[in-house]
Amino acid sequence: MKNKILKISIPFLLLLALLSLGWGSTGHRIISGNIILSLPDELSFLTDWQDSLAAHASDADKRKGSDPDEGPKHYIDIDNYNDFILNGTILQNFDSLVAQNGYSFVLDQGILPWAIITAYDSLKNCFERKDWHKAMLFASDLGHYVADGHMPLHITRNYNGQYSNQNGIHSRYESQMINSYSSQINYAGGDVDTIENISNYVFDFIYNNYNYVDSVLAADNFAKSFSGGSYSSLYYQKMWEYSSSFTIDLFRRASLTLTSIIYKAWKEAGSPTVTNINEENIIAENFSLYQNYPNPFNPSTIIEYALPNNSRIKLELYSTTGELAAVLSEGEMPGGYHTYEFKSGRYNLSSGVYFYRLSAVENGTEKLYTSIKKMIMLK
Repeated sequence: MKNKILKISIPFLLLLALLSLGWGSTGHRIISGNIILSLPDELSFLTDWQDSLAAHASDADKRKGSDPDEGPKHYIDIDNYNDFILNGTILQNFDSLVAQNGYSFVLDQGILPWAIITAYDSLKNCFERKDWHKAMLFASDLGHYVADGHMPLHITRNYNGQYSNQNGIHSRYESQMINSYSSQINYAGGDVDTIENISNYVFDFIYNNYNYVDSVLAADNFAKSFSGGSYSSLYYQKMWEYSSSFTIDLFRRASLTLTSIIYKAWKEAGSPTVTNINEENIIAENFSLYQNYPNPFNPSTIIEYALPNNSRIKLELYSTTGELAAVLSEGEMPGGYHTYEFKSGRYNLSSGVYFYRLSAVENGTEKLYTSIKKMIMLK
């Protein structure tokens, strides 16, 4: 639904933007953006997807608030299954697992593996139809779920340390630490995995990544032993010191796994080719303003937005007090997906929190779309 014209103050809109911010986007952006590290030559044309996959990497998280079916797709409390405790595996067929344990139980434990498999099937179907834009969106969802499957606390009942007296560990590890040390998460690509059976492949990496649950919990205890139990900068420094090696490897494996699954879907779809998949030539279904990346940033960041039809746009930057700091872009833009690179050196701005606002009036209808996102500029 397109937004109606409302006379609302900028500070009020900024407040609404603040309340809608999510967690954990940094890690997802890194993992999805790094698929290009391992792309086979046959898939080199997908390098055009790098920025888009990064920008859409947290779309699945954003749907949780409006789609009640989305939440269980992001985790599996696999150690609540007796078979896993006894044998280290569970039934991979969803219907068989439901017959064994009951639908409510299975849903309550989360359905992450099957969300990955479903996203893979959807991606393959898009490749078969050469529907490149929807393929990119399904690849973004696939990347999100694959990344969740490489975050150990997404695959255990003790997901927030509630059973080990470590409450809050999920956010401390997944978000605060990663945000603080994201610049040190660097890794190389590798040859894509050969995937014979997608279900076996997905469950195998989940079983393997479960082995890191105790390592994350140990990192938390190690860090607290130095910080006196507080969650200070020293705590995160020590947590990173303890966990950086296996954390970076989990990131590396997540990116490689994502590339491998995308390659598998493309091959199964008959290896379709395309001459141009530039998103600006694809029709967008809705007005959208995406979260900038990287964020925080220095000295530049990428802002993406989508227009379903030709529109007059204005992209502006505001301070936290609602004062206009800069007009970044203004004018007529065609329908499609657009990218703007914000370079802080062009403006006399201090470091801190800013808000960027997209206003767009659709040609021929005069309907107004407005959206605001937060960015953090470092110097």
